[in-house]
Amino acid sequence: MQNRFLRSGFVLTLGLGMLCTTTAFATPIQTNQIADEINKDRIYNHIAKLANKDNARVTGFDGEHRAADYIAKNLKKSGIKVDRQRFPIMSYMSHGSELKVDGNKMESQPFTYTPGTDKKGITGKIAFAGLGRAEDFQGKNLTGKIALIQRGEITFYEKQQQAAKAGAIGVLIYNNVDGSLNGTLGTPGDVPTLGLSKADGEALLAKVQSKKSITATMKADIEMNPSYSQNVIGTIKAKQGNTAKAKTIVIGAHYDGVDTPAANDNASGTSTLLEVAKALSDEKLRQNIRVIFFGAEEVGLVGSARYVNSLSAEEKGNIAAMINMDMVGVGDTMGLMTADPNATSFVADKAEDYIKTYNFPYERSSSTRSDHASFEEVGIPVAFLNWHSDPYYHSDQDTIDKISKGNLDKMGKLVTLLTRNMALEKKLASPGKENVKTLGKTKFPVPGEMRK
Repeated sequence: MQNRFLRSGFVLTLGLGMLCTTTAFATPIQTNQIADEINKDRIYNHIAKLANKDNARVTGFDGEHRAADYIAKNLKKSGIKVDRQRFPIMSYMSHGSELKVDGNKMESQPFTYTPGTDKKGITGKIAFAGLGRAEDFQGKNLTGKIALIQRGEITFYEKQQQAAKAGAIGVLIYNNVDGSLNGTLGTPGDVPTLGLSKADGEALLAKVQSKKSITATMKADIEMNPSYSQNVIGTIKAKQGNTAKAKTIVIGAHYDGVDTPAANDNASGTSTLLEVAKALSDEKLRQNIRVIFFGAEEVGLVGSARYVNSLSAEEKGNIAAMINMDMVGVGDTMGLMTADPNATSFVADKAEDYIKTYNFPYERSSSTRSDHASFEEVGIPVAFLNWHSDPYYHSDQDTIDKISKGNLDKMGKLVTLLTRNMALEKKLASPGKENVKTLGKTKFPVPGEMRK
């Protein structure tokens, strides 16, 4: 852990005309007036327009569609060419759920795309079904019962599917690590499915194994309808050097949210990306920049998977790096991540060099829970940047008053400088062979942390 970052430190550092470090990269870290073009108040104002409960940006609903229009309008104001990639989606919104065990309420979370129940809910005895694999149901009669299943090995969707085949009317999946379980089935499920914490799941298992008869009632008020989402794509073309052979640097952020104001997750990343795009729009760069605002992230990284899956092998190979911003307004530690902890990523290494130069407090780790994962899946080097931790994540308290303008300023300047300096290099690194996973042939399941 680095020293806590002083509020004025970033401004003072960027005030230097040029800063060179002992780095292995071809171009030393350079700063100029472009960093000063990042306006934290303008970022904050974008968040204010996007983050409100009445205009919730839930995937497939009107709020998400209006947000896409807002993004496209602002990109065009910056003189950036805009394209939209529209795709069908099943809209999903939970209006509340409840679990009672022997009459006592127990905390639970509905899985995205779980079917709902009527107002009375469903009631049945709890039966343990291991990891929910086909073999875990052999010799068991779950007709009319609620299956208790541990997280692990197979997807959440497969677990509830196997339980439904065995006659279960509902499924409770409990975590295999500490904390609550908030995941997605990835596609509409067969029976109502709720997630439990490891502690609550193990407590229920102990009762079941003691031969006690336990009855549960599950309720879920769910709204699902055929709809659409879209990716909003802005392109900033290279303007110097051999532009015909220019590589592309992608900067991304998802703009959809859950049914909350969703200020930090992820109006903060969306708004910061709008400001970064504005700052870079007039730069004379050697490499192309593509800014992508992804839809349908919250239901399983669908927008980014759709985008990557639409590319030819040649187009994938032309993308030199992907930088992702998700939840950049709350927290006192910067996160730098790849999807796989063992991934080779020159852009993550380079981002770390910048972070160290500016003495940000940071942690380097891995996560598959945002849109960078879709790019790394096909061998594209990624850097996922955020601030953490956020105690208001996926809650009605994820409001604009929690957002730190200082965090927005630091992230905006960092990503702008990192991207600009890479885009000025005459030659960018290509994905290493150890990263590539059969370009053009990869299928796109929801990344593991969300679906398993």
